[in-house]
Amino acid sequence: MAHGHNFSVFDDAEYVVGFAATGCASYTRKQIDALTDYVKRPQVGAKGLIWIRVEEGGIKSSIDKFFSAEELQAIAERIGAKAGDLCLILCGKKYKVLSQLCALRLEVAEQLGLRDPKKFAPLWVVDFPMFEWDEETERFYAMHHPFTSPKAEDVEFLESDPARVRANAYDFVCNGTEIGGGSIRIHDPKLQSLIFKCLGFTPEAAEAQFGFLINAFRYGAPPHGGLAFGFDRLCSLFGGVESIRDFIAFPKNNAGRDVMLDGPSPIDQAQLDELYLSLVPFEK
Repeated sequence: MAHGHNFSVFDDAEYVVGFAATGCASYTRKQIDALTDYVKRPQVGAKGLIWIRVEEGGIKSSIDKFFSAEELQAIAERIGAKAGDLCLILCGKKYKVLSQLCALRLEVAEQLGLRDPKKFAPLWVVDFPMFEWDEETERFYAMHHPFTSPKAEDVEFLESDPARVRANAYDFVCNGTEIGGGSIRIHDPKLQSLIFKCLGFTPEAAEAQFGFLINAFRYGAPPHGGLAFGFDRLCSLFGGVESIRDFIAFPKNNAGRDVMLDGPSPIDQAQLDELYLSLVPFEK
């Protein structure tokens, strides 16, 4: 729907995704520009923001030079927008742009007063992809880690269609913030070898890097998994604040210094010599 209109921003993008901000069609250009600046921040990393304003009398957009009113209306309807709503759209690499859209969604929700710190909205995120493809190296990488077990029903696609395989991994999210995550680990040596093959490891390379694990499997390993919680993040939600620094006993400042212990301190030359390390001045 978004591709094929001679709009290179969409045509060159792997994924185009957006959401409807309810009742925000009245946003001024200044407000939209502020949201554009927000997504362009290095912490978010988007290149820009596309908008479609759905009004009672018609539809307006930042891309109306490339799309007809009917085509824009179809996109707005696909997003779920109604009269009075503002569609906000990002595009790019699939998983990167989804993270960017999540940040934008939370920012808009904050502006609209929809994020009530006293109201807890927990959820589980499941069915993560097992692998992600890297265009630069032209190979798959583990989305979680190479010891994550795939979904049993997807094992048959490991060799024929790795991108289709889902991981038996999970994240616990509350109020839009990840609180904890984990996975079920692989305990079958044959399955582990197949995962290494999907990731481009030869049997020799897998043995060299992960021989300790492969050898352990030969003695037998039970099914196992776990979940790691970020207790400081959980406490920050209970405390109704965004920053976790107020809930860490000895937090480091923005420069990475521990002001309580005055660290990091200079390293003794004898320690560097023992580890065969040398310090080289950083040049910009």
